[in-house]
Amino acid sequence: MTLRWKRALLKISGEVLGGKEGPLDKGAFSFYAGEIGRARAAGAELAVVVGGGNVARGAALAFLPPTAGHTVGMLGTLLNALVLREFLLGQGIPALLMSALPVPGVAEPVDPWRAKEALAAGAVTLFAAGTGDPYVTTDTAAVIRALSVDAQVVLKASKVPGLFDDDPLRNPQAKFLPRLSHAEYLARGLRAMDGAAVAIAGENRLPIVIFQADAEGALLAALQGRRGSLIGGEG
Repeated sequence: MTLRWKRALLKISGEVLGGKEGPLDKGAFSFYAGEIGRARAAGAELAVVVGGGNVARGAALAFLPPTAGHTVGMLGTLLNALVLREFLLGQGIPALLMSALPVPGVAEPVDPWRAKEALAAGAVTLFAAGTGDPYVTTDTAAVIRALSVDAQVVLKASKVPGLFDDDPLRNPQAKFLPRLSHAEYLARGLRAMDGAAVAIAGENRLPIVIFQADAEGALLAALQGRRGSLIGGEG
Protein backbone atom coordinates (compact mmCIF):
# COMPACT_ATOMS: atom_id res chain seq x y z
CA MET A 1 0.00 0.00 0.00
CA THR A 2 1.28 3.46 -0.88
CA LEU A 3 1.75 6.28 1.60
CA ARG A 4 -1.16 8.69 1.95
CA TRP A 5 1.32 11.32 3.15
CA LYS A 6 4.97 11.29 2.16
CA ARG A 7 6.35 14.15 4.28
CA ALA A 8 5.09 14.10 7.85
CA LEU A 9 5.83 15.58 11.24
CA LEU A 10 5.76 12.99 14.02
CA LYS A 11 5.01 14.28 17.52
CA ILE A 12 6.21 11.94 20.26
CA SER A 13 5.24 12.82 23.82
CA GLY A 14 7.87 12.48 26.49
CA GLU A 15 5.66 10.11 28.49
CA VAL A 16 6.07 7.30 25.95
CA LEU A 17 9.87 7.59 26.13
CA GLY A 18 10.07 6.74 29.82
CA GLY A 19 9.65 3.26 31.21
CA LYS A 20 11.04 0.54 33.41
CA GLU A 21 14.58 1.79 32.93
CA GLY A 22 13.73 5.29 34.12
CA PRO A 23 12.91 8.60 32.39
CA LEU A 24 15.10 7.68 29.42
CA ASP A 25 14.07 4.12 28.62
CA LYS A 26 16.38 2.26 26.24
CA GLY A 27 13.61 0.02 24.97
CA ALA A 28 11.29 2.93 24.19
CA PHE A 29 13.93 4.88 22.28
CA SER A 30 15.01 1.79 20.36
CA PHE A 31 11.39 1.01 19.47
CA TYR A 32 10.58 4.47 18.12
CA ALA A 33 13.87 4.68 16.23
CA GLY A 34 12.93 1.39 14.59
CA GLU A 35 9.44 2.66 13.74
CA ILE A 36 10.91 5.79 12.17
CA GLY A 37 13.40 3.68 10.22
CA ARG A 38 10.63 1.41 8.93
CA ALA A 39 8.59 4.38 7.73
CA ARG A 40 11.64 5.97 6.13
CA ALA A 41 12.42 2.74 4.28
CA ALA A 42 8.90 2.87 2.83
CA GLY A 43 9.62 6.31 1.37
CA ALA A 44 8.47 8.68 4.10
CA GLU A 45 10.27 11.93 4.85
CA LEU A 46 9.98 12.42 8.60
CA ALA A 47 10.50 15.35 10.90
CA VAL A 48 10.07 14.72 14.63
CA VAL A 49 9.11 16.91 17.58
CA VAL A 50 9.57 15.34 21.01
CA GLY A 51 7.97 16.34 24.27
CA GLY A 52 9.78 16.36 27.59
CA GLY A 53 7.26 15.13 30.14
CA ASN A 54 9.35 12.10 31.05
CA VAL A 55 12.18 14.41 32.13
CA ALA A 56 10.44 17.55 33.41
CA ARG A 57 7.06 19.15 32.81
CA GLY A 58 7.42 22.88 33.16
CA ALA A 59 3.87 23.52 34.30
CA ALA A 60 4.38 21.09 37.19
CA LEU A 61 7.44 22.87 38.57
CA ALA A 62 5.42 25.16 40.83
CA PHE A 63 8.50 26.03 42.93
CA LEU A 64 9.98 27.89 39.93
CA PRO A 65 8.75 31.03 38.18
CA PRO A 66 6.73 29.92 35.11
CA THR A 67 9.28 31.10 32.55
CA ALA A 68 12.06 29.17 34.29
CA GLY A 69 9.87 26.08 34.67
CA HIS A 70 8.90 26.07 31.01
CA THR A 71 12.55 26.51 30.04
CA VAL A 72 13.45 23.43 32.11
CA GLY A 73 10.72 21.56 30.22
CA MET A 74 12.13 22.71 26.88
CA LEU A 75 15.58 21.50 27.88
CA GLY A 76 14.00 18.15 28.74
CA THR A 77 12.85 17.85 25.13
CA LEU A 78 16.42 18.49 24.01
CA LEU A 79 17.64 15.58 26.14
CA ASN A 80 15.04 13.32 24.53
CA ALA A 81 15.88 14.49 21.02
CA LEU A 82 19.60 13.98 21.61
CA VAL A 83 19.04 10.41 22.80
CA LEU A 84 16.67 9.66 19.93
CA ARG A 85 19.21 10.99 17.44
CA GLU A 86 21.84 8.61 18.80
CA PHE A 87 19.47 5.66 18.51
CA LEU A 88 18.64 6.64 14.92
CA LEU A 89 22.31 6.96 14.00
CA GLY A 90 22.97 3.64 15.70
CA GLN A 91 20.44 2.01 13.37
CA GLY A 92 22.09 3.58 10.33
CA ILE A 93 19.44 6.28 9.90
CA PRO A 94 20.82 9.75 9.07
CA ALA A 95 19.47 12.33 11.51
CA LEU A 96 19.79 16.08 12.00
CA LEU A 97 19.08 17.71 15.37
CA MET A 98 17.86 21.29 15.56
CA SER A 99 16.85 23.14 18.69
CA ALA A 100 14.95 26.34 19.38
CA LEU A 101 17.45 26.69 22.24
CA PRO A 102 20.62 25.84 20.28
CA VAL A 103 23.59 24.25 22.01
CA PRO A 104 26.73 24.58 19.86
CA GLY A 105 28.30 21.21 19.21
CA VAL A 106 25.09 19.41 20.17
CA ALA A 107 22.18 20.89 18.24
CA GLU A 108 22.01 23.53 15.54
CA PRO A 109 19.58 26.43 15.53
CA VAL A 110 16.23 25.78 13.87
CA ASP A 111 16.49 26.54 10.15
CA PRO A 112 13.45 25.52 8.07
CA TRP A 113 15.30 25.74 4.77
CA ARG A 114 18.14 23.50 5.94
CA ALA A 115 15.58 21.17 7.48
CA LYS A 116 13.74 20.84 4.17
CA GLU A 117 17.00 20.09 2.38
CA ALA A 118 17.79 17.39 4.95
CA LEU A 119 14.33 15.82 4.64
CA ALA A 120 14.57 15.76 0.84
CA ALA A 121 17.98 14.07 1.17
CA GLY A 122 16.51 11.33 3.37
CA ALA A 123 17.60 12.50 6.82
CA VAL A 124 15.23 12.45 9.77
CA THR A 125 15.05 15.98 11.18
CA LEU A 126 14.54 16.32 14.93
CA PHE A 127 13.20 19.56 16.37
CA ALA A 128 13.81 20.13 20.09
CA ALA A 129 13.01 22.78 22.71
CA GLY A 130 9.51 23.47 21.45
CA THR A 131 9.28 26.95 19.98
CA GLY A 132 11.87 28.27 22.42
CA ASP A 133 9.17 30.31 24.17
CA PRO A 134 7.44 29.69 27.52
CA TYR A 135 3.69 29.08 27.63
CA VAL A 136 3.73 27.33 24.23
CA THR A 137 3.17 23.56 24.13
CA THR A 138 5.17 21.09 22.09
CA ASP A 139 1.89 20.26 20.29
CA THR A 140 1.84 23.82 18.99
CA ALA A 141 5.54 23.58 18.17
CA ALA A 142 4.82 20.41 16.19
CA VAL A 143 2.23 22.18 14.03
CA ILE A 144 4.48 25.20 13.49
CA ARG A 145 7.46 23.03 12.52
CA ALA A 146 5.26 20.94 10.22
CA LEU A 147 4.13 24.04 8.38
CA SER A 148 7.69 25.37 8.18
CA VAL A 149 8.98 22.25 6.39
CA ASP A 150 5.91 21.75 4.16
CA ALA A 151 4.81 18.57 5.93
CA GLN A 152 1.52 17.16 4.67
CA VAL A 153 0.32 15.90 8.06
CA VAL A 154 1.07 15.90 11.78
CA LEU A 155 1.05 12.45 13.36
CA LYS A 156 0.66 12.47 17.13
CA ALA A 157 1.78 9.29 18.84
CA SER A 158 -0.70 8.34 21.56
CA LYS A 159 -1.33 5.57 24.09
CA VAL A 160 -4.91 5.09 22.81
CA PRO A 161 -6.24 4.22 19.32
CA GLY A 162 -7.34 7.76 18.49
CA LEU A 163 -10.00 10.27 19.47
CA PHE A 164 -12.90 9.43 21.76
CA ASP A 165 -15.84 11.42 23.11
CA ASP A 166 -14.57 10.67 26.63
CA ASP A 167 -11.38 9.34 28.21
CA PRO A 168 -11.29 5.67 27.12
CA LEU A 169 -8.89 4.80 29.94
CA ARG A 170 -11.55 5.84 32.46
CA ASN A 171 -14.74 5.16 30.54
CA PRO A 172 -14.91 1.82 28.67
CA GLN A 173 -18.08 3.06 26.94
CA ALA A 174 -16.30 6.01 25.32
CA LYS A 175 -17.13 6.26 21.62
CA PHE A 176 -14.33 6.22 19.04
CA LEU A 177 -14.31 9.22 16.70
CA PRO A 178 -12.65 8.29 13.39
CA ARG A 179 -12.77 11.76 11.85
CA LEU A 180 -13.54 15.34 12.84
CA SER A 181 -12.94 18.73 11.30
CA HIS A 182 -10.63 21.08 13.15
CA ALA A 183 -13.67 23.18 14.14
CA GLU A 184 -15.54 20.13 15.44
CA TYR A 185 -12.55 19.09 17.52
CA LEU A 186 -12.36 22.53 19.12
CA ALA A 187 -16.12 22.76 19.65
CA ARG A 188 -16.13 19.45 21.52
CA GLY A 189 -13.38 20.64 23.84
CA LEU A 190 -11.30 17.52 23.28
CA ARG A 191 -7.86 17.43 24.85
CA ALA A 192 -5.85 14.83 22.92
CA MET A 193 -4.10 17.69 21.11
CA ASP A 194 -3.60 21.22 22.40
CA GLY A 195 -6.38 23.51 21.19
CA ALA A 196 -4.01 26.24 20.01
CA ALA A 197 -2.17 23.69 17.88
CA VAL A 198 -5.41 22.46 16.30
CA ALA A 199 -6.54 26.03 15.63
CA ILE A 200 -3.31 26.87 13.80
CA ALA A 201 -3.53 23.61 11.85
CA GLY A 202 -7.11 24.42 10.89
CA GLU A 203 -6.20 27.88 9.65
CA ASN A 204 -3.61 26.27 7.39
CA ARG A 205 -5.62 23.18 6.35
CA LEU A 206 -3.03 20.88 7.91
CA PRO A 207 -4.47 17.47 8.88
CA ILE A 208 -3.60 15.80 12.17
CA VAL A 209 -3.72 12.08 12.94
CA ILE A 210 -3.95 10.86 16.53
CA PHE A 211 -2.88 7.20 16.61
CA GLN A 212 -1.79 4.50 19.04
CA ALA A 213 1.91 4.19 18.41
CA ASP A 214 3.09 1.37 20.66
CA ALA A 215 2.61 -1.49 18.16
CA GLU A 216 5.15 -2.50 15.55
CA GLY A 217 4.26 -0.96 12.18
CA ALA A 218 1.85 1.59 13.70
CA LEU A 219 3.67 4.62 12.33
CA LEU A 220 3.75 3.22 8.81
CA ALA A 221 0.04 2.32 9.05
CA ALA A 222 -0.74 5.89 10.14
CA LEU A 223 1.19 7.26 7.15
CA GLN A 224 -0.90 5.00 4.93
CA GLY A 225 -4.11 6.35 6.45
CA ARG A 226 -4.97 2.99 8.06
CA ARG A 227 -4.62 3.86 11.73
CA GLY A 228 -5.93 6.45 14.17
CA SER A 229 -8.36 9.36 14.04
CA LEU A 230 -8.10 12.14 11.49
CA ILE A 231 -8.61 15.81 12.31
CA GLY A 232 -9.21 17.76 9.12
CA GLY A 233 -8.02 16.35 5.84
CA GLU A 234 -10.83 18.00 3.93
CA GLY A 235 -10.78 17.35 0.24
